[in-house]
Amino acid sequence: MEVSKSKMKIFVTGGTGFIGQHVIKQLVKDKHTLLLLCLENEELPYSIKTSKTVQILRNDLSNIDIWKKEVEHFKPQTTIHMAWEGIPNYDYKTSMRNLIYGLNLITMLAEMGCKCVLCTGSCWEYGQKSGRLNEDSEVKPSNAFTAAKNSLHLMGREIAKENDMKFIWTRLFYVYGPEQKGHSLIPHIINAIRYGNTPDIKTPHSRNDFVYVEDVANAISMLTTKDPKGEIYNIGLGHSTAVADIINMVYRYYGLNKKYVSAYEISTDIVQTDFWADITRIKKDVGWEPKFNVEKGIEKTIEYYKKIT
Repeated sequence: MEVSKSKMKIFVTGGTGFIGQHVIKQLVKDKHTLLLLCLENEELPYSIKTSKTVQILRNDLSNIDIWKKEVEHFKPQTTIHMAWEGIPNYDYKTSMRNLIYGLNLITMLAEMGCKCVLCTGSCWEYGQKSGRLNEDSEVKPSNAFTAAKNSLHLMGREIAKENDMKFIWTRLFYVYGPEQKGHSLIPHIINAIRYGNTPDIKTPHSRNDFVYVEDVANAISMLTTKDPKGEIYNIGLGHSTAVADIINMVYRYYGLNKKYVSAYEISTDIVQTDFWADITRIKKDVGWEPKFNVEKGIEKTIEYYKKIT
């Protein structure tokens, strides 16, 4: 395992999103100096606005030629690229646009001498619905989004290789926690129950690798600053949990003595997923492992929603 680097200059895209906010918070805590790309009229979280170590670059990835001089002046040692415009729209046009933005960004960084770039991908690149997935598992893109992510990985790697730049590709599993959009699975479950409703879940028996967002942020920070030897890293909890079990955890938190019963019949037409991340590589290379089990992560997420409403 490599010794962590000292304070670094890091360029970040996507730092105001759900996961990005937590990554920024972790990097600030670790006392790195950041340059954050964000949209012109975007409202910044208080923690970012008040940070003395975060510089703000107001623009977007469609205008790289306009602002690349500012990045060159900043001289980032590494870049974390998390931006992906349009989510939850995963159609071809949106995916292709994000692919082009990402490739242009990596090319720009390589040409200016940035030493490392880390990009966030998705567990859905694997296309496998069951079993343990390690970084050498076959990749099977099944839609425009996963095809674009996989293309960014493959082409980004080649751009980096030709320019002697380190390239790290992370595959995130089912990330949840504070700041996640309300229409996502776990916020939907929490908000339904806290207001006295039954969550409307069609596949309660599906099992996913749910990983708490603070753990994900810590993993990305460690991969960025500890100079790992590998290229691809899974970031997950390392085991699966049924959606129905998540619902029952929320019931227990609110002191409700009941078990979730779905209003839908189990259909043989619906694939019940059950896959999870093999996190052996990231544990070995940088010493990362999750600090929060699902029950503790759900509890912290509920407490967050109680504070903001």
